[in-house]
Parts: sequence; C-alpha cells; structure tokens
Amino acid sequence: MIKVLQDWIEIGGANKFLSRKGLPRHSSAEKNWDLYQLYTIVESMPRGLNIIDLGCGELMALKFLYAMGFTKLYGIDLSLSWKSRLSQIVRMWRNHSLKFPFHLYEGNLTETNFFDRMFDLAICISVLEHGVDLEDFLSESRRILKAGGLLFITTDYWEEEIKVDDNKPFGLPWKVFSKKDIEGFTKLSCESGFSLYKDFSIPACSDRCIVWNNHEYTSLCMVLRKHENERKRCD
Repeated sequence: MIKVLQDWIEIGGANKFLSRKGLPRHSSAEKNWDLYQLYTIVESMPRGLNIIDLGCGELMALKFLYAMGFTKLYGIDLSLSWKSRLSQIVRMWRNHSLKFPFHLYEGNLTETNFFDRMFDLAICISVLEHGVDLEDFLSESRRILKAGGLLFITTDYWEEEIKVDDNKPFGLPWKVFSKKDIEGFTKLSCESGFSLYKDFSIPACSDRCIVWNNHEYTSLCMVLRKHENERKRCD
C-alpha cells in the first residue's frame, strides 16, 4: 500500500475522525494524517500483538496505539527525553498500575537487540528521511518481524526532487524523498524480503500540504509485508 497526502481536506478529515474516536492527536495537524493511516491498518488487528515503534521520539504513536487498546508496545530511539520517561509514570499513576505501558529502549533502529521474529508489526513514522541507512533498516526490520508481519512507514515526500542542501534539523541529515527514491526503496524492499501490502502504484501529488524548514512538500505512507516464505526474494 502506498498513499500520498493530497490536500488539507484530507488533513481536516483525519483530525475530525480521530477527535470523534477520542484518540490522541498530534499537535501538528498534518501529522494526524499519518496516525489516521495507521488506524486504518491496525483497527481490526488483535490487541495482543507485539508492536515496535522504530524511532519512537516523544511516544506519540505508542500513546495512540495504547489508546486503541494495544497492550504489547515497544519503542526504540537514539535518545529518550525525560518527558517521555516521565509520561510512563504519569500513565501508570492514572491507571493505578505498577506496569509500564511501553517497553522503551535507547539504541539504533538498524541494529537492535530484539529477538528474531519478535514482532507482528513495526512502525516507523517520519524517521527514514533523517539519514537512516535504508538497506540496514530493511534488513533489521525483516529480522525482528514475524513471517507475514507488516512494516508501516511514513516519510516526507514530493514527486520531483527537492534539494535541501546541508540543512540538518535536530542535528540529523534530512531529505524529502522523490518518486524516484520511493521506486528505488520499493525495489530494495523487495530484494530484502518484503512486498507491498495491497496495491502497488504511487499516487500522483496534488497540494504541498506541509511547510517546514523553508520547504514545501507532502507526506507518503507505505505498508510492506514480510514474505511468508522467509527465503523468498524478488524474481
């Protein structure tokens, strides 16, 4: 599955939908389009699945999934802020529980210490554009996912190449993926043991819905499935 954020009507629809459902929303309205796409994928899944957020940041996606009733949630990031760790304690206090809602780890998402075939679903929201080695990312995702497991990805996107020079937000590299980049990533994912979940085409862009760091672009969502036959590769 590949979807492209088309306009602010889609953003408004996603925000209204999440609000009606009483689910947590990101402070940036356009990021709720990403969360809505995640909702459509996981809504019918059993709540006891093992889920990992690769690049969990401030835990927004984990909080979102927790509110949906998922109970086995893991997150990893290069660094975890004290606010993220404190939010764990606050959530425990509110729920009168002695159990942490999330299992959090500091580390590189391309080289984790998780067991082989540990997770049913891996998510990676707005992370790949910040200098992640794509081959290593796919290799590690394939290792920790069960056969048939899903890999949910969102990233900055525009059909034509957007040059961002040496701009390094958060001290990390940054790029806006082009259609050519996504086609290359799709091919690489196939060679790494994944296939696109459901449809295969890349939708055309419409509006530049996101304005950030002096550039205008949109967002792309992609869902990959690890091959059931773990030895399978592209023909």
